[in-house]
Amino acid sequence: MDSDMSQTDESKGTFHNRENTHNGLTTVPTSVTLSSEQFERLYLTPMTVRQSPLARKVGNPTPLALGGFVITTTPLACCLMAWRGASGNGVAFIGPIVFLGGLLLLITSVLEFIIGNTFPCVVFGTIGGFWFAFAATMIPAFNAAAPYASSATDTAAGLASESFMNTYAFLFITMAVLMLIFMICATRINVVYTLIFLSLLLVFLLLSSAYWELGQGNAAVGDRCVKGAGASLFVASLLGFYLLIVQLFESIGFPCSLPVGDLATFWARNQNK
Repeated sequence: MDSDMSQTDESKGTFHNRENTHNGLTTVPTSVTLSSEQFERLYLTPMTVRQSPLARKVGNPTPLALGGFVITTTPLACCLMAWRGASGNGVAFIGPIVFLGGLLLLITSVLEFIIGNTFPCVVFGTIGGFWFAFAATMIPAFNAAAPYASSATDTAAGLASESFMNTYAFLFITMAVLMLIFMICATRINVVYTLIFLSLLLVFLLLSSAYWELGQGNAAVGDRCVKGAGASLFVASLLGFYLLIVQLFESIGFPCSLPVGDLATFWARNQNK
């Protein structure tokens, strides 16, 4: 009798479990395993065995930096190319440079550090720091350019002085060297990322040339170099927009996957030879 009752209970339990399964009361996996290619598309860094477990638990901060980058570089590029009579080498964009270019990239750098992504952390941190420094130079309260003016108090006159331009060009040269290093590292990731750094490399080389030419009184050559820097920066911003679209499409599971020219397979192929 007891045996029959236990068998009946077991059969009822089995039927109940099956009923729950049909009603959708089943346990589903809540984590997704990314391939190395997908990880590099999302985080712009190679997947390593030392990856932090937090990378699987928190959101991807990389699109935040890309958003701040494109919002800052696009209007600045238009200004450098003097579209619609724009001028001032970015003085009108001090606010966006500080709070979009500098702040968002610095926040992203900290978040990338927390989840263990070294390369994006360095890239976003240094470029964000450059935006802060670039804006601070044009803010009168920092008194960076005013001492170069004849009155030693006029920031605008100091920014236009030959001695200031000849000095400030060295910052652009140093940034160009840094972009070259970043470009070499980006060849491990994808083509779009590499082209962004190539464009930025040209931007800083042309800006340094422009400042030195303007510092020597060669206004015609200097202006052409400034416009060339603006054109290169505009290309970098378009590539940044494309990479931002790729990242956002991946984050929401958009059915269309845009190509970025994955280079990780190229390196893996060479290592296997």
